[in-house]
Amino acid sequence: MENNNSAFETAGIRAEKDQTARGFLQIGETATGSIAFPLVIVNGAAAGPVLCLTAGVHATEYAPIEAALRLIHSLDPRKLCGTVLAVPVVNMHMFAARRGFVSPIDGLNLNKVAPGGDGSISEIMARTLLDRVILRAQYYIDLHAGDLGEMLMPFAGCCVTGNQALDQGAEALARLFTPGLISLAQDGGTLPPFAGSLVYAAARAGVAAMLAESGGNGTLEEADVDVHVAGVQNIMRYLGMIEGAPAIPGPQIKATHRAITRATRSGLLRLKVKIGDVVSAGDVIAEICDVFGDVVETVRVERGGIAGLVWAHKSVSTGDPIVRCWYTEPAPPFAATDRFLERA
Repeated sequence: MENNNSAFETAGIRAEKDQTARGFLQIGETATGSIAFPLVIVNGAAAGPVLCLTAGVHATEYAPIEAALRLIHSLDPRKLCGTVLAVPVVNMHMFAARRGFVSPIDGLNLNKVAPGGDGSISEIMARTLLDRVILRAQYYIDLHAGDLGEMLMPFAGCCVTGNQALDQGAEALARLFTPGLISLAQDGGTLPPFAGSLVYAAARAGVAAMLAESGGNGTLEEADVDVHVAGVQNIMRYLGMIEGAPAIPGPQIKATHRAITRATRSGLLRLKVKIGDVVSAGDVIAEICDVFGDVVETVRVERGGIAGLVWAHKSVSTGDPIVRCWYTEPAPPFAATDRFLERA
């Protein structure tokens, strides 16, 4: 959908040309009050595409929430071409409860139940968010980070649907967003975004959609926020929504697979690796010692890769994840964005 320089309205919230409007979209209630999420519509003075941003689907992922708020406040509708729909905190009860991964109301992960339906509140929320907000846009960016206990390397991902034009549009967004790593997800593979996510559901409904990841472990670091803000602004320049030329800072890499290394013993974990480290097959990534201080396991990776997610827990049991590695290759040429690549 393109906004041809007119008013934009959804869910009872209406923004006139070159105006910003905001309110809450009500979706249900609990015994103590309503269930709703905030919606901001920044409607430009000139015609252009409709871009949807969401953050706080997992509402202890704070860097993307802060980034969404900064982006909203940075936009001047008088200088904007098109319309931005933004939901800075999707899961408000999760946000209030400081609860990671799942809703404190129904125990479901909102990013695993899309496109939702008429079941519990997370399913209703997914359906409402898609039907009344996300699917009103041509482009969709879902801002995420590692959740509580997850230290995450920034990346961007999109789904391969088989619709060539749609897939190229989504990949262009991912390449313009990420500082380095892109994930192009095939059904049934090991790469995100996965079935059940909002990005997956939006892509299947014909929206050029991407997953954006930066930050983690309940932190709010400036560098992580900057990745989100700079990535979205770069995309908006590419779409002609704001002034300026997009740029990709250097060669990118494409994920081919990923795998988790787990503990086989229990005890205190002594990590030897951090996110972004390149590891080789057989490298020691951690030691586990028992409560007497004796090392009971030296943890090694079976295959070399890049440490993309490092779990922050320091006490582990058998089967607990320690590090998840990305396996990658140089990103192939991509005509839509190669002209923006800055070469040394």
